[in-house]
Amino acid sequence: MAPSPSQRDYSAPCPGCGAPVHFSSAQASFAVCEFCRSTVVRDGEVLKRIGSMAEVFEDYSPLRIGASGMFKRNGKPEPFTLVGRAQYKSGAGNWSEWMATLSNGDLAYLSEDNGSFVFALPWTPPGWDVKGFSPQQWRMGREIAAGSDSFTVTSIQDAQLLAAQGELAQLPALGKSFKLVELRNDKDQILSVDFSGKQPGFTLGVPVQLEGLQMQGLRDAATTKKEEGRHFNCPKCGAVVPVRFDSTKAMSCPSCGSLVDMSKGMGGELSYAEQRKKIKPAIPLGREGTLDGLKWQVVGFQRRTGRGLGEDEDDSFDWDEYLLYNQKAGFSFVVDSEDGWSTGRVINGAPKLNKSGTTATYLQRKYQRDYAYLAETQYAEGEFYWPVFKGQKSSNVDYANGGKQSTLALETANNESTWTHGQRVSADTVARAFGVDKLKDRSQVSPLSGSGFSWGTILLLLFVLLFILPLLKACIFSPSCDPRTDPDCSYSRSSSGSYGGYTSGGSHK
Repeated sequence: MAPSPSQRDYSAPCPGCGAPVHFSSAQASFAVCEFCRSTVVRDGEVLKRIGSMAEVFEDYSPLRIGASGMFKRNGKPEPFTLVGRAQYKSGAGNWSEWMATLSNGDLAYLSEDNGSFVFALPWTPPGWDVKGFSPQQWRMGREIAAGSDSFTVTSIQDAQLLAAQGELAQLPALGKSFKLVELRNDKDQILSVDFSGKQPGFTLGVPVQLEGLQMQGLRDAATTKKEEGRHFNCPKCGAVVPVRFDSTKAMSCPSCGSLVDMSKGMGGELSYAEQRKKIKPAIPLGREGTLDGLKWQVVGFQRRTGRGLGEDEDDSFDWDEYLLYNQKAGFSFVVDSEDGWSTGRVINGAPKLNKSGTTATYLQRKYQRDYAYLAETQYAEGEFYWPVFKGQKSSNVDYANGGKQSTLALETANNESTWTHGQRVSADTVARAFGVDKLKDRSQVSPLSGSGFSWGTILLLLFVLLFILPLLKACIFSPSCDPRTDPDCSYSRSSSGSYGGYTSGGSHK
């Protein structure tokens, strides 16, 4: 039986200033007074002041307290209202988590994840008996069963609460570090484990779009229009840098080219890195084009390099990534690599790997492990929804299906893993879509096209390709070697390119 309205709706004077503090759910134990910033805890019908809360930094989210929507719960529409917000940080960036109350008083969470949103509900994994965080139990890449489903550990973060407002179910100590673990599966479900309290808290989420939630009461058009003109002054040269997206974590200065870290918000201290060598993208930033029936705009560009280790440490390659944005669909990528051009989208779930990590299954399609390598960002320009900086490193594993017509890319950095699903596309298709001159397709460039090759050189190359390389590949890249978890695993060369866009850190990003 659902709680009565009186149990869900409760107000009492703030112990700090006497202003009314409102609770719309019986399950919300904490609240932040909007007048004096006192943090109060509800003990029956009495409010106790337990401290003062820092003011939230403006992240220009389209969400706000009081906004409402509809979420399908067990196939039935369930109304919800946003009643609180908490802002967190970890080594991978900052993020906001919004608390929602459902019509029956239950609590839920709406938060950012990879440039999209996740709606999550409290959930107890069947058969789990978890008391606290254990490094032996929680390892990156480990697969853990939960009832009939299984999840893969994709993120382990040391997080801190920065600020909060409104109602909250739990409230970690301000500025005190705690563990957050995130697991994903091939059903695009996201399981989060919060170790901030005496007992771990579990939530199970699914990806959503704000439009699909039928949101009402978002920031009005006048506010949105005003914020389109928001900007900051470059910490390097002082030039005005306009900011477009509320989720922006990094962007380049259009005047001096410095890459500015915005992960602490526009009100925070801005750091920057100089980029002396400018690289001109083949597709200009700001250019619009239509792919797969959607209109995209190029908002970011990266030049990245990959290299092997050990015997292959001198074997390096590079690729270019273009970050695309569509108002309704969010973000996607176009990649130019030695394997040709491709499009890609970050997926919310995690494909299912076999024990040796040599195959990955996603959407009932099996992919074979193709290459593993280390990646580094050499140059970045534009605006990004994840923290991007020059020299940023990650470990990557690429999987391919159907002659590399369909790919999966696993990227791990800062104890967090992200999967991207890619599809091959012709250079001509990309050029027509964005109205640029003919683009090079590096996969079509023959290594024998120069004048310095003789028939002896060609025969030697064929011998190496047919006999030597398979032997090297078998030795260097054994099936039992998993670069995600094994530090002694050697990396083989890749020419396929990966994708940027690892998540912004922690649970409910």
